[in-house]
Amino acid sequence: MLEISLSDNILLTVLSFFTALMTSLAGAGGGTVLLAAMLQFMNPAEAIPVHGVIQFSSNLTRTWLLRKHVNWRIVLKFSLLLPLGVYLGLEIFQSIDSNDIKNLIGSFILIAIGIQNIKSFRSIKIPSNIYFFIGFLTGVLNILVGVIAPLLAVILKQSVKEKKSLVGTLGYFGLIGNLVKIIGFSLIGFSFLNYIETFIMIIPATLIGSRIGQILLNKISNKIFMIIFQIILVGLAIRLLIM
Repeated sequence: MLEISLSDNILLTVLSFFTALMTSLAGAGGGTVLLAAMLQFMNPAEAIPVHGVIQFSSNLTRTWLLRKHVNWRIVLKFSLLLPLGVYLGLEIFQSIDSNDIKNLIGSFILIAIGIQNIKSFRSIKIPSNIYFFIGFLTGVLNILVGVIAPLLAVILKQSVKEKKSLVGTLGYFGLIGNLVKIIGFSLIGFSFLNYIETFIMIIPATLIGSRIGQILLNKISNKIFMIIFQIILVGLAIRLLIM
């Protein structure tokens, strides 16, 4: 275990606030920025489970605030095979090198951004039963790359058009996904108590960021925001690949 300094905790707290705000505005992606930033000074075996706790708290707030807008039919299908995916993801995670995980995360971020910008993909008809498989795949990738939300947003937009319903349903995806991830890492021996100081600083920042983002949800245009957002993500992903 690496020691997280006070200055690193302060940096993570500031990042957590702004990435929770970004996630509430865009529906997904803030957690990707946060994980990519964490990996600049933490190894994946620490960053991914710690990131899971931070994202759980952020998504808990979003889901509660937008609970009336969550599409429960979709989230029920999504949740069914999720634990099985987490089990498989943990088996793979324990057998691969940390540098390979960093490369996998960097590559996944770039692929997700590319898919988000393919216009033809946005018009693909998504059958409702595919969410069983998406839940399973999310379980696997949540362990290995921890940043599947941008792709989930692209897929869910084919089924859910209303913005608050989209953000609320994605919030539930993140809530249940990170909860099962936390349980899974606990079962293989990861000690979350070693990071209690980090959580005490970061979790309130994510709650406040999520609340402010929810207030601003219908007041800010996404176009310029998403361009800047994607530039930041590309930069962080490239840095992960060349570290």
